[in-house]
Amino acid sequence: MNRPKIVILGAGYGGLTTTVKLQKQLGVNDAHITLVNKNDYHYESTWLHEAAAGTIHHDRSRVKIADLINSAKINFVQDTVTAIKPDENKVELQDGELEYDYLVVALGFEAATFGIPGLLDNAFTIGNINKARLIRQHIEHQLALYNNEAEARQERLNIIIGGGGFTGIEFAGGN
Repeated sequence: MNRPKIVILGAGYGGLTTTVKLQKQLGVNDAHITLVNKNDYHYESTWLHEAAAGTIHHDRSRVKIADLINSAKINFVQDTVTAIKPDENKVELQDGELEYDYLVVALGFEAATFGIPGLLDNAFTIGNINKARLIRQHIEHQLALYNNEAEARQERLNIIIGGGGFTGIEFAGGN
């Protein structure tokens, strides 16, 4: 009997939760499970606001995928998804192709702008570790400029948070 091929795209919260639950519920010979992610790590998106605020180092929000999965049950492929072909039950990757019987698409989220004009074009988003690091660097740079200017510009100290979702509230309340 052929084992069903389960392909999980993305190792964010949804993809990783699915992977871990399947590896607990299924035996080694019950299915062929492949997890695809562009990075070899999972980041705790609920900690990104702290990395952006500088209350934790950004590496603390990163966990190696190899430490979270059972490699006897899960095949991890570090690659980038370039296309999904549902009519052919195939996923194209930058460096190959995968066939599947069951596909879980968990490729992440997009920042919500809540209809605020210009927000996406003129603001930082906390969507991943690199973006959180950019926010922190920007804030530190503005503080350094403020502290070293002959005539300090108060607007360098202004931080506007666009949106009152969880991330915005968590960032505003960062230690």
